[in-house]
Amino acid sequence: MVYGPLYAVYGLPYTAYLILAPCFFLFGGRVAMSPRRKDPQLAARRREALVKAGYAEILEKGIDGLTLDSVVARAHSSKGGALYYFPTKEDLLFAILDWLLGQLSRTLDDVVRTQESPRGRLVAELEVLFHSAEVNRKLYLVLFDYLRMSMRSGRFRSLLASFLQSCRCRDMTIIEDGVKSQQFRRVNAESAAATIRALVDGYCLQWLLNPDAAPLETYRDRCRAVLGAYLLR
Repeated sequence: MVYGPLYAVYGLPYTAYLILAPCFFLFGGRVAMSPRRKDPQLAARRREALVKAGYAEILEKGIDGLTLDSVVARAHSSKGGALYYFPTKEDLLFAILDWLLGQLSRTLDDVVRTQESPRGRLVAELEVLFHSAEVNRKLYLVLFDYLRMSMRSGRFRSLLASFLQSCRCRDMTIIEDGVKSQQFRRVNAESAAATIRALVDGYCLQWLLNPDAAPLETYRDRCRAVLGAYLLR
């Protein structure tokens, strides 16, 4: 049988090599494979490039202004390649949020690990959360766009809720260690973690709505003072 070599090499049924035979002879006896399948690392880099380009588009135009065409152009990709990874705009937006929250979580985890004492870990975390006016403004504007989406989409809401839970768990560990080492007063760790999150987001929101009233560092210092009065012995 003329297709015998294909069956012997690839173990394919007759109907399959009826389809693959033209490719076999066209490419000199090798069946062409998708680059995404041949090189998973390349596929991951292409996907991440689209995600980062999408995040840059949101920073400039907001979620409503993002289009798949504009992301493809910024990433120097192709429309077909983008649709392979993200069949819909919502899929792309979800991947961008997942990437952004992952970056935030890793940054906070890394910073906290650099400090040994619970008090030092909390101070380091606050420095990241009140990093700079420019970074905080961009970050919160993006998150506000996603919060609006999460009110109508369960998977976006679940992703944001999971991120906030990871923040609470990180803070609870800091509080529990501080109480055990007698650096902090005996407070309920879960309540204290929720208080930290409320203070950080509340002060950042106040600054974002009226940035001319006081610099971001002022709100950071206020947050530190409240937490100090609440936690320190």
